[in-house]
Amino acid sequence: MTVPLSQQIRVGAYVVAQHLAGRRGYPLVLMLEPLFRCNLACAECGKIDYPDAILNQRLTVEECLEAARECGAPVVSIAGGEPLLHREMEAIVEGLIA
Repeated sequence: MTVPLSQQIRVGAYVVAQHLAGRRGYPLVLMLEPLFRCNLACAECGKIDYPDAILNQRLTVEECLEAARECGAPVVSIAGGEPLLHREMEAIVEGLIA
């Protein structure tokens, strides 16, 4: 799957701006993990061994958006157990796009 030209330009401009500002280290991708739970039980994954109290923890929409603002990375990858299990995933994605 190719990356749209507009996204390539935005990320490229971000990288150039960071270099021109003299920054040696800067975030490029935020790996956002809004929840830990997964709907699978893969044998090689250790997540299924965690207690329910940990597996049921979720970030709120505002916590996710604040993490993206604080990080400042031009790309956000939504990871986790299974992100689509989050009840407010639509609002999170809409907030990140906005």
